[in-house]
Amino acid sequence: MRLCSIRAAGTLLAGVLDRSAYLFAGLFGLALLAFWPSYLSRLGSGSSGYVHVHAAVMTLWFGLLIAQAVLIRTRRRALHRRLGALSYGLAPIVVVSGVLLTHAALVREAGADPAGAGMMAYLPLAMLAWFTACYALAIAYRKTPALHARFMIGTCLAAVDPIVSRVAAFYFPPLEDPVRYPLISWSVTAAILLAAIAGERGQPRGRAVFPAMLATSSAVFALWFLLAPSPAWRMFARWFHDLPLT
Repeated sequence: MRLCSIRAAGTLLAGVLDRSAYLFAGLFGLALLAFWPSYLSRLGSGSSGYVHVHAAVMTLWFGLLIAQAVLIRTRRRALHRRLGALSYGLAPIVVVSGVLLTHAALVREAGADPAGAGMMAYLPLAMLAWFTACYALAIAYRKTPALHARFMIGTCLAAVDPIVSRVAAFYFPPLEDPVRYPLISWSVTAAILLAAIAGERGQPRGRAVFPAMLATSSAVFALWFLLAPSPAWRMFARWFHDLPLT
């Protein structure tokens, strides 16, 4: 009986992750395009160490996601579990490097435009919170493949905004109001989640995860317009700015 349940769990996890390998690889390829003009084409030309470290750990994170998806697809579950243990060290570095990078950018930009710099810190911090929550839930449900797989997919969605907003800004006609760029990021995030929801209609477990992510992401991006420009957020941004982090 236990062997049957393990096989069923493996089949379910494979079904969820089979298509996610393409999502991970596609987002990583899009990231190379997004960061080419401002970073990759100018390596060594003055970017801070915070940028280099965060770029490196995010590259490793996408590499880990792709490898894990391929291992499940090829039924190499033991290696999948061993390799997954690397995330215990890598995920905290993703978060810490992201916080330090956001802090350094806020300190750099605050002199010229304190209010604007504080507002621009909202989405990076929100996406780091999203990543942390998804990863923590993935680990909490690591013995429940139907949930673990979906939350690991959720970690990559934290990268959609920095990737898509740069692609839109660098390769398409500029928007009249730059504040609207997150609408494009939200649209892409929502499209990915809607496709995931539609594609798993026959799955018996875990189907509430992606609808919950859709509702949460919608709230996060709505707060870009409601919370990020508010005095309360400016007060938080000032507090964050004054922390001796970078």
